[in-house]
Amino acid sequence: MECGLSRAVAALSALFALSWSGFLLSGAAEPWPDVRVVALLSLAQAVLTVVRGARIQLSRKDLVVAVGLALAGPAVLAVEGASRVVIGQRCLMTAPAVLLAAILMPGRARRWTYAAVIGAQIAICWPVDGPAGAVEGVWPLAATAVAGDVLAPLMRTAGDRADRAQQRVRAVRAAAGREAGRREAHRNFQGVLHDEVSTALQAIVLSGVPLPRLREAASRAVAALAASPVRPPGVGRVDLTAQLRALRPPAGTELRIEYPDTLHVPGYVADAVVGAAREALRNVEEHAGARTVRIRLREIDAPGRPGTGRDVGFRLSVTDDGSGFSVEDLAPSSVGLRRSVIRRMDAAGGRAEISSAPGRGTTVGLEWHPPAADPAAAEERADVRDGTAEALLARMRAAVGDVRRPLAAVCLPFLSTMGIVAVVHASRSPGTGPLLVWYALLAGLTVALLLRADAGISRPVAGAACCFAVSGVLGGFLVLPLSALKDYDSWPVGAVTPLLTLLVIVRPAWEALTALALEQAGIVVLVVTGPPIAASPSATVAVVLPALFAPALGVLTGLVIGRTISHLGGVTTRAESARSAMLATEAARRAREELHRERLALLGEEILPLLTEVGSGRCAPDDPEVKNRARLLSGAVRDELQLPGVLDRTTRELLASARRTGCVVVIQSDSDDLHPPAFLRLLLSTALACGPTPREIVLTVNAVTGAVRASLVVLPGDPQRARALEDVLATAGAGTDADVMNSDTSTWVEAAVRAP
Repeated sequence: MECGLSRAVAALSALFALSWSGFLLSGAAEPWPDVRVVALLSLAQAVLTVVRGARIQLSRKDLVVAVGLALAGPAVLAVEGASRVVIGQRCLMTAPAVLLAAILMPGRARRWTYAAVIGAQIAICWPVDGPAGAVEGVWPLAATAVAGDVLAPLMRTAGDRADRAQQRVRAVRAAAGREAGRREAHRNFQGVLHDEVSTALQAIVLSGVPLPRLREAASRAVAALAASPVRPPGVGRVDLTAQLRALRPPAGTELRIEYPDTLHVPGYVADAVVGAAREALRNVEEHAGARTVRIRLREIDAPGRPGTGRDVGFRLSVTDDGSGFSVEDLAPSSVGLRRSVIRRMDAAGGRAEISSAPGRGTTVGLEWHPPAADPAAAEERADVRDGTAEALLARMRAAVGDVRRPLAAVCLPFLSTMGIVAVVHASRSPGTGPLLVWYALLAGLTVALLLRADAGISRPVAGAACCFAVSGVLGGFLVLPLSALKDYDSWPVGAVTPLLTLLVIVRPAWEALTALALEQAGIVVLVVTGPPIAASPSATVAVVLPALFAPALGVLTGLVIGRTISHLGGVTTRAESARSAMLATEAARRAREELHRERLALLGEEILPLLTEVGSGRCAPDDPEVKNRARLLSGAVRDELQLPGVLDRTTRELLASARRTGCVVVIQSDSDDLHPPAFLRLLLSTALACGPTPREIVLTVNAVTGAVRASLVVLPGDPQRARALEDVLATAGAGTDADVMNSDTSTWVEAAVRAP
């Protein structure tokens, strides 16, 4: 915000420099050396402020120089009569000090500075213009001081408030990134467990698997567990056909692949498709008994022009001539097809279809289309140079919140002081009553538009307001003489400043600038075609230039302030978006690592050593002890797939012990989302630890809206186990619908707990 204020002062100082240059070139200062010296010093000070403001180097030294010139310049002119310079030009000596005080001084010191420079100008002008004229002559400075006193602190406060809001946004996005990272790492870990770890353990348990393939599976599982935690979803664009060519055919099956020469897709999509295709091939090997498998990849969208990098949609099918199955019989808890294929594609924004029938083979179809552009993201990425009213307002809101407050600080001081000037001059100028009525309507229109500014002002309304303002100014010279341009009798010329300033801030700049140009051009035409208002053309220019510059300065001030705020809002939005994305990405990366460490710590102590030994050849996979270890660990992996992150070492040891004694353990879930671990652990450990070892235990977990419902069946029934389960359910607070039933044949538990 400080940078924006500094550059705004630099831009306004450029206008001061332009005015002093025009004053010197017009020859108005030629007869008086002291006037030329003051004008040259004012020009030099304005140029210096432009340079230092643009470089963000403004300091209190600049304020001291401006205040010194504001006090000394009018004093020098007063020696031989300040009336040699029109009142509008005299105000430009004091205006830089007021502006610099607004952005460089604290509250009390700022107001004392205002009082000093404005009071000095009143004192110097008093002998020339009289008491009323001297006070009236400083109204632009007084309005500027009031606006600066309100606007600068308001912008700083708004900036601080925006910073705090952005910090909250960053925290929310980082939290969302962490949650997304944990979900992603969870899905990846589930895929590795099923696709690699479970396959390798089952290969060890089975007889007749060739030793090279068994070791390859074990090594691949170890590598997958080591690689999956920190790698984010596939980034960039990769060639999908190159990855498909690397797929290994199922044992005893001929693999045929049809694909285009190249097909580049986002990396995360390639990861999902290749993983789903690999799972389909694994199912062919384990269940289908097929002779041939055909993979066919084809584009389904017209490819982008070469070099555009546009993604295209595609369809990939994996078809075998094996035994097939009934799709309707596919269990909701099936990990292979439902989770490793269907949900994997869903997560990548695609879809999967499975077609099969007994004796007719199976086709797994994978399809993906490029996502449609996100309108919100497109708006966020809109270039700051977009000049539409909606874009301007959006960027201003990003910088200061409600735009009406800074608009009121800019417009209302000028509107109220101009009203006083209008009343004073209308009361002493016969026939100007209609102009007063016109100004009252103009002031009401300006206030109405200001109140409407945050919601937006339409082009027809803005155009009608500009027409009303400009026609009133030019029509005012039907009752005002052109000589009124020498002083504030021409107050209607500046009366349009608040309205045009408001519009130039909230509407495309060309609208208000066009109205300003029409007003200025109309006045020039009236001066050129009307009776002379000064003794010479150069003197006429010296009279007309400050009159024209007064409304131009206000409108261009509004333009600079509005565009500065808009620019800062655009920069803030883009920078904040980039920073938030970086924070969310980093939070997701850390969350992936944390979840992977958590999950791996639960399984890796036993599984990784066994797979490493088998993969390296340090143990014989046909050893009965090795096969038994693999069988128990395979059961643990199946449990983990169904209840991810739930089973701790104690519960896993209880399950392994039950399996060693011949207990059949079946755990199934219709969702691979993270479940409430403490509740399910307590349920399982109580059922396994209390009473004699059961013959069979079945735990079914179903996700319902806002809760997880668990159904536990233990065979045979046991009163001691039933009482223990009742006690833990009461302690866990699972809900009033929790119920335990016991008979000689079974103990049955139904309970629900809030989802995590």
